[in-house]
Parts: sequence; structure tokens; C-alpha cells
Amino acid sequence: MNEDRPLRVGCRGTEFCKAQTSTVLKRLNEKRPGAEFEIVEVPGNGDQSPILDALGAGVVDLHVRGMREVPLELPDDVHIAACTERIDPFDVLIAEDGVLLEDLPDGAKLGVESARVSVQIGSFREELAIEKMEGTIDRFLQYLNAGKVAAFIVAAEDVETMGWEDAVSEVFPPDILLPAAGQGSFGLLTRKDDDTTTELAMEIDHQISRQVVRAERAFLRELNVKLTDPVAVHGSFEADTLVLEALLGDEVSGAILRDDLDGDPAEEHDLGIRLAKLFVADGARDYLASYD
Repeated sequence: MNEDRPLRVGCRGTEFCKAQTSTVLKRLNEKRPGAEFEIVEVPGNGDQSPILDALGAGVVDLHVRGMREVPLELPDDVHIAACTERIDPFDVLIAEDGVLLEDLPDGAKLGVESARVSVQIGSFREELAIEKMEGTIDRFLQYLNAGKVAAFIVAAEDVETMGWEDAVSEVFPPDILLPAAGQGSFGLLTRKDDDTTTELAMEIDHQISRQVVRAERAFLRELNVKLTDPVAVHGSFEADTLVLEALLGDEVSGAILRDDLDGDPAEEHDLGIRLAKLFVADGARDYLASYD
């Protein structure tokens, strides 16, 4: 980062991504009132998003993304400089007239954004027509308004980012819908050699949230799964203990393997690895074999 110019913040260009970026930049400005930012649109989605290449190449200095969408493997010169304090980590239902999931009629079309959601909700309401949709919450709302779906499920953090809390019909507890790794926290990605931007990002780093997210991501890495696989993992604190709960799903059979483990928060990475090994001992390989 050149301190003589505004910090260039890479954004994927959608209304949702702009809102997400703006939310985090406001927090940075509260810590550094004099900081100046320039939004640079770099379209693209997915693990191989051009925005990560742009960050590594120095085209942009900072990128903001929900931690549940941050790839497990980043370019060698890019790192997660900070994790924001985790807000609501759960998933929510948005439906016409505030209808609850259990009240949706049989055969109703329910939009979901991931295999993680479809396999869990499928075990709860198997008579619904569950359809995976691509895009962000603003596009999903268009589908709902156009009558293409009767309802859809998204992460609560997306609703809060857009300021659409009044549209929520239902919040799902983890016993019904376990969140994705990192859900509820924003990641601030910078270049490893950019000490100035990294230092700025760390102004809003939340140590406890970072510990939990590290444990969740360690679980995914140890099992060598992708973010798009039907896998969920969620960490929470009980007193001074970090409790990590996870599940693997099989989209074809609808079967779910679920377990949990607790440990010292200071050994969060090891806790994620130990939980993954527990899953392997319990038969996880049969589930993993069904993933692409």
C-alpha cells in the first residue's frame, strides 16, 4: 500500500458485495478516521475468483469477504489479515407472508444456496422441492418476488448486511441447520508483504472469532473437502471451553454423520484436526467418497 493514495479495495461488483465491503470499511474508518478508500470492481466468483489474483498482483490492496466463502487455499502471497467479530452465525428463512418452514405446503419450491443447506433441510422437510440457486441474497429476493420460489434460506449475516432483517420469517438453530465454517465473520484479505494494510485490517480483528474460525477451517482442511460440499462445522464457547460441532451429509441418500468435540481455545487448530480424525474413525470416508 502506498500511503500517498487511497487504499484500493477489491469488490466483486454486485450490490451485495458492495454492501458487504461498505459495512467493513465503516468499521475501519471508526478506528482510523483519516483512512481513505477507493473501491475497485473486479468481477468474478468462486474459489478461483480473479479478485484474489488481483490482490496478489497488487492491483488492489484489500478484499473483504464473508469467511464462509474464503477459499481454504489462498494464493501464496495473500493471507487473512483479520477476522471481524462474529455476528449472527445462523441461517434464516425468508418467505412470503412470514410463513415458517414447517408451514410450507408439500411440494413448495424452496431455494437454498448450498449443498450444506439442502441436505440438512431435506432431512427435516423431505417433501419440499429444494432447489439450489446461484447468486447473492439480492437475486434470491428477486426470485421470491417473481414467484419462482415460495421461500429461500440464506445466512443471517447476508440479511444483516443488506438491512433486510424485517423480511426474516425464521432463524434456524444449529440442531436443525448447522452453519458453514466461518459463517457470521468477515475476512479481510491482504498481501503478506503489505504491512501497512495488514496493520490497518488488524484494527478490527477479533481474537475469539479468529480462534473459532481457525478451528472450523482446520476441520475442513484435514478432511480435504471443498466449501461447496455438504459439510457444516460450527464452534462456540461454553465457559472457557471451545466446543466444535460438525456434520457431513450425503445428498443422494440424505444420510448425515454428526459429532462434536471440545477443547482449549488456545489449541483451536489442533481441535479442528482432532474432530476431523474422529469423523474418519466414525465412517466419514464413505461420505467423502461421494463428494466430487
